[in-house]
Amino acid sequence: MNFFHLKKTFRLPVTFNWILGGSFVSVLFSILKFFNTEGLEKVSYSELALFFLVNAGTAIPINYQLANGRWNLQKWMKISFYFWHIPMLLFNAWLTVQVPDFLFVMLTALYGSYLAPFGMMERRYFILGALIYSFCLFLFYFTGIAGTSPIRFSDRTLVIFFFIFVLTILLYFYWMSITSGFLKSQSSKVQKLLRSSRKDKRKLSEERKTIEELMTQLNKSFNIIKKDLSTAKRIQKSMLPSGLEKFTDLDIRAEYIPKDEVGGDFYDIIRISDGVYRLFLADATGHGVQGALITMAIKVEYEFLKQSGKRPGEILEILNSDFIEKFKSLNLYYTCILVDLDLNKGVLRYSSAGHPEQILIQNSEFLTLPNMGRMIGLSPASIYKDKILKIHADDRLLLFSDGLFEGSNSKKEFYGEKRLHNLLSNVTEKSSHELVEFILKDIERFADGNRFQDDLTVVSLRITKNSSGG
Repeated sequence: MNFFHLKKTFRLPVTFNWILGGSFVSVLFSILKFFNTEGLEKVSYSELALFFLVNAGTAIPINYQLANGRWNLQKWMKISFYFWHIPMLLFNAWLTVQVPDFLFVMLTALYGSYLAPFGMMERRYFILGALIYSFCLFLFYFTGIAGTSPIRFSDRTLVIFFFIFVLTILLYFYWMSITSGFLKSQSSKVQKLLRSSRKDKRKLSEERKTIEELMTQLNKSFNIIKKDLSTAKRIQKSMLPSGLEKFTDLDIRAEYIPKDEVGGDFYDIIRISDGVYRLFLADATGHGVQGALITMAIKVEYEFLKQSGKRPGEILEILNSDFIEKFKSLNLYYTCILVDLDLNKGVLRYSSAGHPEQILIQNSEFLTLPNMGRMIGLSPASIYKDKILKIHADDRLLLFSDGLFEGSNSKKEFYGEKRLHNLLSNVTEKSSHELVEFILKDIERFADGNRFQDDLTVVSLRITKNSSGG
């Protein structure tokens, strides 16, 4: 090998990317295995060493041929796929089965290996690679030849998880193939434009004008998207109840903070009759536009039911049945809680679906409202029972989405239930408005500048009217 070309080989970003990815996985797992980290018992040092050696041993000779100009890009891409990508796909699938606790690390290494040739590799190589990788996972998981217990087709949960996992990989690789193909085609167009501009300088002004028009269109599209998101934010905000101060026998404050412009939380508060109120809080899976679209569907379904005389559990069963019927092919879910307050009888009746435990404070004593059933959208056979509690004047009810607990700080610590309970023990005399502000400020202090990881909704309610349960 020529030293100059060898040096040039190591300077290629693709060489650095491939060798660094293999080194990272091998060294990381070796260090963790040395310290007896749980989950790495089935993988051996020899397997990790072989993974690195095959990685480097194929990457360097292949990229050397590209560096010295003996191979053109098309030939290099074809040979590198069959002699580098396929072995790495096999090794990655093997280690994924061996170390399931480190699935994220292996997927990161898998996707990272495709970043270097991104925009150059043909679409068929992405699709073929995804199929090979999925077949290897199927072979290793279901036959047990990787030394792990094989998945049985009778274990529906694992089988469903596996196929969802594989489908996600296929969709991601399909998206990468489309994006890479688009970048490749755009790159070819740009190169043609540059070559033609060198031949004929008179076309330079026209090409600049074309680029400026494209940039103008791009900025216009961006502004349209930004405007649409702003409109969607206003629409979603208009879906939420207003004028809560008109409920004179309740002191209510509600605050909704989406992670993005729009989010996947929704709440509703209405007065059924004098002294009788109904509260509903839902948290859709995902956030952003996806979550917002789900909340629109939730609101539409709930609007037909909220004024009915049905008990909370019955309403949740109807919501679950209708949601599955309309969206069962999309695998969408949401958690929720529905609370009926009858101040005349001093009764709180509620039912919930996969929602975190909410809080009822009576005479400084904390009562939790435990979950009463599975998430909406999981199963058409779900049953939601009601639970009834006595309530009195000055009782305080706190409803919230799980974004409250999932706020984290720079140490990766979560806000959590314990911190919330400790905080609430010192605020019994605060109004609902003051309590919500106090909670939000405490979360901000805890997060210390970190962005919220999920949409956040907090509803504080204090009974100001004397009820017959008092």
